[in-house]
Amino acid sequence: MKKNLFAIIMLFLLQSCWYNEVEDDFVRMDAYQPITQSRADFEKTMELTAERQVVNSGKIYIKDELIYLNEKGEGFHIIDNSDPENPKPLAFLRIPLSTDLAIRNNTIYVHHAVDLVAFNYSVVNNSLNILHREKNVFPALRSPEGWDAENYEIPEDHIVIGYEEVN
Repeated sequence: MKKNLFAIIMLFLLQSCWYNEVEDDFVRMDAYQPITQSRADFEKTMELTAERQVVNSGKIYIKDELIYLNEKGEGFHIIDNSDPENPKPLAFLRIPLSTDLAIRNNTIYVHHAVDLVAFNYSVVNNSLNILHREKNVFPALRSPEGWDAENYEIPEDHIVIGYEEVN
């Protein structure tokens, strides 16, 4: 009896090792290829531009009389809220692949793809002063199938800024 019980238990344990031809969840790694940009060009993409219309809003941050409204993956709208009844758009801070922002004292920290950037914004001059860029703090953008960027042959001095479908 013990031998039969042992055989049945072993049969159930080894069942997962059996070859199965059905590949329901198979995902091709070559379905997408990364779009990259040189680090030098990537770092120039963070810039202050003219105000623009909000299209795909995200989180809202408030510091003193300024509102920072995230435009998902594109940057932040900077809005003067000194008169809450009549907020005035000041500028758009273009930061491709930005997802988050934090403010401490007068320093603003943003997630810029793989980097963490610290900067100041001056309302008076409507200017941006980058204080520090900590490179490669965050993981690179994953492919739509969930593959890490490290699975692709990406030059060391390049940043993954997106993926395109391979035909």
